[in-house]
Amino acid sequence: MMEIKRIEREDVPQVVEVHKDSFKGFFLTELGDHFLTVYYDSVRKDKKAILVGLYNEKELCGFFAATSLSKGFNKQLIINNFLQFSFIGFRLLFTQISSLSRLFKNFTKTHKDFQDDGDYAELLSIGVSVNKQGQGIGKNLLIEFERQMLLRGCSSLSLTTDFNNNEKAIQFYKGLGYEVYYDFIAYPNRRMYRMIKKIA
Repeated sequence: MMEIKRIEREDVPQVVEVHKDSFKGFFLTELGDHFLTVYYDSVRKDKKAILVGLYNEKELCGFFAATSLSKGFNKQLIINNFLQFSFIGFRLLFTQISSLSRLFKNFTKTHKDFQDDGDYAELLSIGVSVNKQGQGIGKNLLIEFERQMLLRGCSSLSLTTDFNNNEKAIQFYKGLGYEVYYDFIAYPNRRMYRMIKKIA
């Protein structure tokens, strides 16, 4: 029996596993389990954010992380969890200094010539286990994201996705009412779309 509910602290390791399964070879995945655990648990605890999973029995099949206000969220998340993120930064300083630099350069994903006030809810991450894809889990999670943000009084939703070789995902989001807001280059040279949907 499928169930969508908020993720508790004890299930964060399952989120990390689904993330790694969904995003093999991605930058955040390469930062390691400790980073992912701190990041998702920090989102889970934040008053402006939410971490939700779709379960089959007790197995986490997919999840999303989101905030009701994109503007300044990542910066505030690190300030609120400074000790945990400082430890990660200190370790990266000695093991993956280029990754640390890239992490900070991608803090704000905006177009340098585009005025973006960040006054919208943002889907920070969404992942579905590879062996569970094609079952409508991603769509159900996005519907729940919209429902949760409506409950919080949000009027616009946003997400980012790859620009190149990503037509299937782009069309999926468009089919759910998202439109391209602008495109931008994430460090070092990853072209992306920011998409947006009005819900109120």
